[in-house]
Amino acid sequence: MTNEYKAENIGFVNELAVARDKLDFGLLKDRIQKRGDTKKIADEYNINRVVLTRALNEDRILSIFSKISRSKAQPLSTIKFDRELKLFAKYYNVHKLSVRQLYKKVKEWRKKIQYNPRLLLSSLQHDLIIGSTIGDANIRQRNRNCNFRVGHTNKQTAYLLWKYNIIHEFALSKPTWNIRKLNDRNIITLELSTATHYAFNYYRKLFYKNRVKKITREILNMLNPRSLAIWLCDDGSYDKKQGYIVFCTNAYSLKEHKIMKNYFEEIWNLSPTIGFRDKKYYYLRFKQEDSKKLIEIVKPFILKSILYKIGEQNE
Repeated sequence: MTNEYKAENIGFVNELAVARDKLDFGLLKDRIQKRGDTKKIADEYNINRVVLTRALNEDRILSIFSKISRSKAQPLSTIKFDRELKLFAKYYNVHKLSVRQLYKKVKEWRKKIQYNPRLLLSSLQHDLIIGSTIGDANIRQRNRNCNFRVGHTNKQTAYLLWKYNIIHEFALSKPTWNIRKLNDRNIITLELSTATHYAFNYYRKLFYKNRVKKITREILNMLNPRSLAIWLCDDGSYDKKQGYIVFCTNAYSLKEHKIMKNYFEEIWNLSPTIGFRDKKYYYLRFKQEDSKKLIEIVKPFILKSILYKIGEQNE
């Protein structure tokens, strides 16, 4: 270890000690709502951003595990969410493990979650991701890890906020309004975007082939009445005159629509027709009797604010 490195390390430790004494972490945590807020606070207090991040992480870890040493906060800080930390502690004894062992176990944990996110996610969170990613959502690759992102128009504000309440522990900020162009028209949407997390890597690999979202029978087999309802609320529409439901699955190929049709026939005893419009878009249409059966399956999971998706009046 060079003298220059020693001096730099001592300087970092001294800055860290000053930050611990100087700052009220409880107040600061309330101010960190989105990406970039930590840097603003660091500039405000004239503290190195890395030092501030380290101090905030220490405070967070020690508030959960009050009896562990400060040195263990650093390996544990790579687990960003409190519920996940507590779950990690159920698998591994954070009090008995050394710092080196903790680094190893955290790495092991991340691999487990990437392989099986159900260890971390609730059933509702998993259903939301599956149903909504078949529909309007996407899983974006952001450096090593991925995030979940979805947006809805103001007519579906309550529906988007319902999604946010389910997945909010992974979000860095509340949903925000955005303007995007669609067929030369400006569309105002409320958008939800989570932080990047290795749990979402599983879903990226599941849904995307060569960066394009695809539907497979493996994905469809993960659906249950609740996630099917979410898919319908994302992609479905109800024709009041004809009394049938259409899934606007425009992004998927004819081959994928055949997979979806076979799935509905084999699993739900429904036989949708594959439609074609504008010489380029495929969709699924359910005849009246099948639409009634489908509504019976999903209605218990449809929000009151979005009952129009199954032909009923919103409450």
